[in-house]
Amino acid sequence: MKAAVFGANGYIGRHLVYSLLKSNELEIFGFDIQESSFFDEIKNYTYTSIDIRNQEQLSQLDLDFDLLFYFSGITGTGIAFTEYDKFISVNEIGLLNLLETLKSHDLKPKIIFPSTRLIYKGSSNPLKEEDEKEFKTIYALNKFNGEQYLKMYHDYFGIDFLIFRICVPYGNAFNAQVSYGTIGFFLKSIQTKSAITLYGDGSQKRTFTHVLDICSQIIAASTQSEQTNKVYNIGGETFSLKEIAVTFSEFFDISINHIEWPELALKMESGDTVFDESKIRKLIKYQLQYNLKDWIEEIANLDKV
Repeated sequence: MKAAVFGANGYIGRHLVYSLLKSNELEIFGFDIQESSFFDEIKNYTYTSIDIRNQEQLSQLDLDFDLLFYFSGITGTGIAFTEYDKFISVNEIGLLNLLETLKSHDLKPKIIFPSTRLIYKGSSNPLKEEDEKEFKTIYALNKFNGEQYLKMYHDYFGIDFLIFRICVPYGNAFNAQVSYGTIGFFLKSIQTKSAITLYGDGSQKRTFTHVLDICSQIIAASTQSEQTNKVYNIGGETFSLKEIAVTFSEFFDISINHIEWPELALKMESGDTVFDESKIRKLIKYQLQYNLKDWIEEIANLDKV
């Protein structure tokens, strides 16, 4: 079986490559805009530099894959309002370029697409895949549009897909003390020995999932040949932002600073976004390999060595 990972040097992309390479049954091909791969040359892995915004480059590729993990893209909230051209060209036009290239192929790979918690309208109840949507950022709309493009190209041109919505990822297989998003923000405060900053009371809840648990769930579902054209929430653990900040504070002996919401951040805040993960758990019966609080303790111990 041949699998392609677009965005192979990105945070989740590189972890996907790492996880996929554990299977001797897969030949992995990585694609990203950087000239060189995140990985050194290794068996069963071929890397190609490509700009997904350039359809001519895409049209020259051999896209004879069984699975195509499309993890190319950029993330962000407020910054997208000043860099909207970049967000639209990378997150939407790049995907459309790929779909346009694939639609004329006789054998089409199944596309695996990562979406986000930010497309949901916040709720005090766990969110199911079909629950109400709301778009408070350009990035959220990029992702929802991506979901819709995949459905259109399936209906009109027979390209199969799976969509996986991710809430808050954390962790790193290559540098334990580097993470992204919310947890990355907390770690940066620790590394600079400054207080962890929380807007308001920090009561908003999220589903947190280690990046390797994210990859394992995606791979387990994607490699089932009968699984096509569906949407799944990725499973994880539920905590409030304050609860996680307190855990960091205790292990790293650092203070927490509650401040007033900046006006724009408050307007963009969704409230609680906790996933109902029953759909994917029923499919793959997956048990999480990582616990967030244990992970925080582990990196705190590494910091003391």
